[in-house]
Amino acid sequence: MLGVGGFKTAHPGFLTLLSAPETPLGSRPRQKVAVKRPFYKKYPPGSSKNPINFSIGRYTISDELPKLFREANVLYWARALLTFAYEYIDHCVANSSETPPFHIPRLRFVEAGLALSHDHAQPGHKSKSMTMPRAGYLVEELITDDFIKYIHNMDCNPMLDPYEVGYEIAAFLACTQHIQYAKTGGLAFISDYQGGFEILSDPQVLTHPLVNNGKDVFGDGNIERAVSTFEKEHNCNKYCKWSGFKLKIYEAAKRGTETETDSAQDALE
Repeated sequence: MLGVGGFKTAHPGFLTLLSAPETPLGSRPRQKVAVKRPFYKKYPPGSSKNPINFSIGRYTISDELPKLFREANVLYWARALLTFAYEYIDHCVANSSETPPFHIPRLRFVEAGLALSHDHAQPGHKSKSMTMPRAGYLVEELITDDFIKYIHNMDCNPMLDPYEVGYEIAAFLACTQHIQYAKTGGLAFISDYQGGFEILSDPQVLTHPLVNNGKDVFGDGNIERAVSTFEKEHNCNKYCKWSGFKLKIYEAAKRGTETETDSAQDALE
């Protein structure tokens, strides 16, 4: 097992496609990949829900497939939102009279696809296409860099301190959140930024309650409150403050004790 997240387990695997595409995923035989499956935590009978003392439970295929499709959908929209942010950044840089006083990191989300495992057709079956899948998997490019959590799902600021490896990337990604929030009219942005130094994985798309309209659009990781409180919680960094981006400046740190109290309460929750 490569690791266990809040909703999925990740396992090492190999991918060979009969017709190799031009995209990075599946472009060569026996390509090393990450194979992911949703899970739920099973606790021993009569025990408390200890965050460590649990076993991995698997969903039935009828419950597993919708979760996998939702995960793929989140990744699809996250890629679109990040591309949108880069297009805005490139436009601003190209039309600015001054060069940004910082390096702009270039990152992307993993290439991924859904894989379904089918049972062999039973004797007497007329067509293999009639067999139902017995399991589903989210197959992704394998990230070989050190895996870093840049921004937590409940936050719109870097998880890392300025002296830690990856902080500059985390600060830049927080700026992309600001751009996405501003240019969608305060309706959506990417959170749970994590991955390597060039490739990201396992994002969450956070949306305003007006977008969801009571529906579970982006799954359990969509914490709507984080969008509603973005302007109060986000603390602009050097990327956000560059005049070429023309972003409204938010200074959460200047709101004093009230903000610190709210953050402490959020951590307890």
